[in-house]
Amino acid sequence: MILKRYNFPIFFIMAFAVLFSCKKEEASNKKEKPQFEKLLDKAYSYYENQKFDSAIVYYYKAKLVCTPDELDNISFALYYIATIQKAQCDFSGSESTATESLKINPNYSQNFSFYNLLGLNYLELNDFQEAIKYYNLSYKEVKSQIEKCVIKNNIAYVYLESKQFSKAKVILESIVKHDSLVANKKNYAKVLDNLGFAYFKLNKTQAITYLNKSLKIRDSLQNDSESIASHIHLSEYYLNSNPTLAEDFAQKAYNSATAINSPDDRIEAIKFQIASGNSNDVKKLALKQMSISDSINKIRQASKNQFAKFKFDNSIALKESEKQKTQKQLYIILFFFASTILLVIFFTIRSRNRRKLKTISYETETRISKRLHDELANDVFNALTYAETQDLQDSAKKEQLLENLDAIYTRTRNIAKENSDIDTGSNFQDNLQSMIASYISNDVNVLIQNQNTINWLSVKKEVKIAVYRTLQELLVNMKKHSQCSVVAIRFENTKKEIIINYSDNGIGTSEMLKFKNGLQNAENRILAIKGTLTFETESGKGFKAQIIVPE
Repeated sequence: MILKRYNFPIFFIMAFAVLFSCKKEEASNKKEKPQFEKLLDKAYSYYENQKFDSAIVYYYKAKLVCTPDELDNISFALYYIATIQKAQCDFSGSESTATESLKINPNYSQNFSFYNLLGLNYLELNDFQEAIKYYNLSYKEVKSQIEKCVIKNNIAYVYLESKQFSKAKVILESIVKHDSLVANKKNYAKVLDNLGFAYFKLNKTQAITYLNKSLKIRDSLQNDSESIASHIHLSEYYLNSNPTLAEDFAQKAYNSATAINSPDDRIEAIKFQIASGNSNDVKKLALKQMSISDSINKIRQASKNQFAKFKFDNSIALKESEKQKTQKQLYIILFFFASTILLVIFFTIRSRNRRKLKTISYETETRISKRLHDELANDVFNALTYAETQDLQDSAKKEQLLENLDAIYTRTRNIAKENSDIDTGSNFQDNLQSMIASYISNDVNVLIQNQNTINWLSVKKEVKIAVYRTLQELLVNMKKHSQCSVVAIRFENTKKEIIINYSDNGIGTSEMLKFKNGLQNAENRILAIKGTLTFETESGKGFKAQIIVPE
C-alpha cells in the first residue's frame, strides 16, 4: 500500500471505521438511509478497493450534503479525504483538509486522528519537529493505553527517520512490554520491528532477535502489507554481512508489494535489491524502479488534478447556486417592496376616491338643499300666505292657488327625478336618452348623435353613472344660464375611451363660466373614474364641453 503501515495510520482509520459502522447501524433502523450515509457507503466501498480517485470524490460529496451544524459528519468525511490525499503524496492538500476540520470542529472526539495524520504528513516532508509536535497533541487526546502506545511508536519512528536512534530506543523500550500492546499482535509486531531496527543502527546484538520475532508474528497474521516492513529492515540488516540473504529479503518485500499493489514499497524493495549487489541485472532493476516511479507520479498527479478540478467545478457551481439564491432573495425583496408600494398607492387612491365620493355626496346634498330653498321655499311660503290672506271662495283666486301648487309640484318632481337612482342595466341607453330628451322644449332643441355606437352593456357601472350625472348637470345649467336654442350631444367610441362632446349656441360669454361651480360635482365624478372634463366658451360662440372616460 501507499501508506507506510509501520507507523500506524491504519490504527486511526479503524477508529473512524468504528464510527462508520455505528452510523450504518443507526441508518439501518430507518426506512431509508439519508443521502450522507448513501454517499459514505459508496465512498468506503471505493476506498476498500483502493480506488482512491472515486473514493475521495464521494467523501467530498458526502461532506457537501451536510448541513452546517452537522460538524461530526463533516469531520468524518474530511478525515478520509485527508487520508487519501496523504496516500497520494498530496501532503499540503492533506494538511489543509485536516486543518479545516480542526478549525470548524475543535471539540470533535476523534481529533487525535487528525493530529496523528498531520504528524504523518510532516514526517513525509522531513519536518521532524512539526511531526513530533502533532504526535504529542494526539497523545494528549487519546484515552486507552493501546492508543498511547501507538502514538509513542509514531514518535519513535520520527526519531528513527531523523537518525536519532538512541531516543527512538528509549521510547520503544518503554512500551514494548506493555500488556495492552503485547495482546495486540499487529501493533506489537510493529514495535518489535522498529525496536530491532533501532538496535541494529546502534550495533546492538539483540537487533536480529527483535527483527525475526516481528517477522514471525507478521507471517502468522498472513498479512503481506505488514510483512513488507520486516523484509525491508532485514534486507538492510544483511546488506553488508550477507548480500545474498539481503537480496532474498528484498525480493520477498517486492513480491508482497506487488501482491497488494503498493508501488512505493516496490520501489523501496528494488532499491535494496540493487544495493545488495547480488542481482544479475542491476540495470534492469534500475529501469524498473524508474518506470514505477514515473508511473506512480503521473497517476498521483492526475488524481490530484482530477480532485482539484472537481473541487473547482463544485466551487463554481456553489457560487452560481449562491448567486441564484441571492438573486432570488433580491427578487423576493423587490417584489415585496414593489407590492408594498402598490398597496400603498392602491389604498391611497381608494381613500382619495372615497373622500371625493363623500365630497360629491355632501355637495350634492348641499346643492339639492340650496335648490329646494331657492326654488321652492319661497314659492311654498308665498302659496301658504296666499291661501291664508285670500278669499278662496273666489274661483279665480282659487284657480291661481292651484296653478301655484301645480308649479311647485312640477319643480319638486323634476328635482327628485334629477337625483333619483340610475338604472345602469340593459335599460341604461333608453334612460339616458329619455333624460336628455326631457330638456327639449318649445324654446330649446336637443340633438343626440351616434349614441348607438356605444356598447353600454360593456361599460362599468360607475362610468355610466358619472356620464349620466355630468350630462344632466350640463343640461340643467344650460337651462338656467345658456339662453340657447340648440344643444348638440355627440358620442364617439375608441378602443379604450368614450368621448362625449357637448355644445350649445348660448350666450357664450365669460359669465358662463360662473356656473362651472355648479358642475364641480360632475367634474369630481369624472376625475374619480380617471376621466377628464374640459370646458370652452367664447362670447357669441356658445359653450362647449368634452367628456372623456375609460370604456
